[in-house]
Amino acid sequence: MDSSVVKQQIAILQAIADHSGAVIGAKDLDGHYLYVNQQYGRLFSRPVTDFIGKTDAELFPAETALQFRRADILAQQSAVAISVEERVEVDGVEKEFLSLKFPITNQQGELFATGLVAADISKLKELQRQLQNLADHDPLTQCFNRRRILEIAELHLKKARRYQQDFSILLFDLDHFKQVNDQYGHATGDQVLQGFASKVQSELRKPDDFGRIGGEEFIALLPDTNAHSAVALAERIRVKIADWQCPALNGGQVTTCIGIAEFSLQLQRMDELTAAADHALYQAKAQGRNCVRMY
Repeated sequence: MDSSVVKQQIAILQAIADHSGAVIGAKDLDGHYLYVNQQYGRLFSRPVTDFIGKTDAELFPAETALQFRRADILAQQSAVAISVEERVEVDGVEKEFLSLKFPITNQQGELFATGLVAADISKLKELQRQLQNLADHDPLTQCFNRRRILEIAELHLKKARRYQQDFSILLFDLDHFKQVNDQYGHATGDQVLQGFASKVQSELRKPDDFGRIGGEEFIALLPDTNAHSAVALAERIRVKIADWQCPALNGGQVTTCIGIAEFSLQLQRMDELTAAADHALYQAKAQGRNCVRMY
């Protein structure tokens, strides 16, 4: 092929690489950079010449360099391109990239380099997290919604069954909440629910999970917690709620009933546990409300 044609093709490929918006590079089998495009240099605020002949270990923190090297080796061992998600700190901010890494062979079919084409997907991943958060949380109280809290409950139950660990649940119902809505309006009722959820969560431990299962009904999942400890926690929460001078009600009182059920040989499934806790909750209501009952 005419040398002028070759030079023209190289210039075309170079222009495409530099204006693609992607991060593009190539390294030899030992990890030394053979090529990076302008976007690669701009991303890390370095001239492209700084990369040539150097390894990731010479350019990046050890954890980042190891992450890159592992993916490069996987690409060398593969007959086709592989895609990996990589996290890289850029100007003090962690960014996420979707990287396509692939083996590069010469005309004889011999492997001599690893190629890279990467795109910044940080905004996309953040949007995914936001959408997942919306899908998993109650929009009013920001605790888990019914679907998600029951999914988490199944995970706790699976662990409890497998390792024979303690697991308890607390089922909450706000006393006479319909009267709050009727007397003060639904906007005030929403404020009461928000305050209630916040008060309860402030008493829970980090491993515990809390969710709204409908209306004024909430549930707390207590891994590694037996009935005795669950009752003690529920009583603390009950007292805290009863002592709360709710601003939305001009300092008025809010109370709650709490039903408790503990994982056991008789209560193995989540529907069995919730039914048991609901039965205890009904007993609490029948016995004057503002109280805790264990199934």
